Amino acid sequence: RSKHEEIELVSLEEFYREAPPEISRPAITLAEPHQQTLARLDWELEQRKRLAEKYKECLTSKEKILKEIEVKKEYLSSLQPRLNSIMQ
Repeated sequence: RSKHEEIELVSLEEFYREAPPEISRPAITLAEPHQQTLARLDWELEQRKRLAEKYKECLTSKEKILKEIEVKKEYLSSLQPRLNSIMQ
């Protein structure tokens, strides 16, 4: 058994519909199952790289938002004593 058999790949229909022609190469891969498997693995790798990049971007965005929230919380917590002093 090969390690790639444990990976759940997208269906063939979805692969040929979504993968760019330079990866899917239908003229070659439709006739040769081995080339088809290699192309599907290439597409899987490409998708995973894209998703990993998107995940990193989302984490960066999340960290930025959390910092903004913390700054706003600090501002709001400092606002109460100021309001109290104004009221007095």
